[in-house]
Amino acid sequence: MEFKELLAAFAAKYGVKGLDGADGAAELDVDGVRVELLDDPKARSLFACAEIGHPPPDANGAFGAMMLQANFLLRGTDGATLCQNPETHAYALVRPFPLALTDVESLAAGLESLVNQTENWRKALAGLRTAEATQKQDVAPAPDGDSHHDMLSSGYFHV
Repeated sequence: MEFKELLAAFAAKYGVKGLDGADGAAELDVDGVRVELLDDPKARSLFACAEIGHPPPDANGAFGAMMLQANFLLRGTDGATLCQNPETHAYALVRPFPLALTDVESLAAGLESLVNQTENWRKALAGLRTAEATQKQDVAPAPDGDSHHDMLSSGYFHV
């Protein structure tokens, strides 16, 4: 399936208006988490990206170390990659969806996982900020995986 076809089928199934991807990109709001959907024709993949945020200035090393450890075999990211946006310098999660292997259901499940991981990493980042502000901790707690949404229910996706 092609990028635009996948988005159209996804939008039809979940009642999302305005998700056409005409310019090779689309934005989706999933319960307050903004997810960018990008077409990469060369890789024949759709990439979903959600921003985590910026760590406190003195915590880049600690948070970066947590991210690298979580990226190891993708164990702390559920299939996404933690990275830093070169334009905004914000940390983000990026998840690839090979178009030849992705249908509407697997895209929805993957986006659900990405949003849950984004919320977990935002909590970890907030914990790092709190720890730095109170000078009681040096490192944020690892994401706990407590956050979970059932995005497959209707009305969950918004543009």
